[in-house]
Amino acid sequence: MAGPDRRALLIDAAAGLFTERAYDEVTTGEIARRAGVAYGLIAHHFGNKRGLYLATIRAAADRLRAAHETPPAEGGAPAARLRDALDRHIAFMEDNAAGFLALMRGGNGSDPEVRGIVEDLRWQGARRLLDAFGVAEPVRPALRTAMRGWVGYLDEIVIDHLRHRDLPRETLVASAAATLVAALRAARTADPHGGPALELIGLLE
Repeated sequence: MAGPDRRALLIDAAAGLFTERAYDEVTTGEIARRAGVAYGLIAHHFGNKRGLYLATIRAAADRLRAAHETPPAEGGAPAARLRDALDRHIAFMEDNAAGFLALMRGGNGSDPEVRGIVEDLRWQGARRLLDAFGVAEPVRPALRTAMRGWVGYLDEIVIDHLRHRDLPRETLVASAAATLVAALRAARTADPHGGPALELIGLLE
């Protein structure tokens, strides 16, 4: 039988620790101890602490991308499909809380490579919604700004949910859907020629 994937054990242990404390407060020694592997494997697999940190961020981003690539529910009203997508998104975050929180904590830090990973992931999520709404590239400035703001809002309510767990998921889904509709309407007000048609926006409510 194959032995445990020690690289994966280190990534999982690091994700948990980087969620609990800031990067500078976590040592490679405690990561190795939590993973239950030899300390030298960090250098072997990742080079150093930053290499392990970046691997942790990339692993979380890859899992989120894979979850978002799941085909949406077929049929049904646009509002129902939107809520289904949001429900699946939040459920995935609940099941992968440590990785997501480590990813978001890293994205707010000073490491430009980590910020780039998070920014790219956020825009990919916004772009998938815009594709579903029939919005082609290039995205006009008012709509781009509105979508980036909404994705930031979605991330923050999920972070709050994962830390407190005192609101039901359906409440978060309803809030995120209503806020998206408001953001799309605001973008149309600022630029009547950009974004989904008003008729489609109305169907999302």
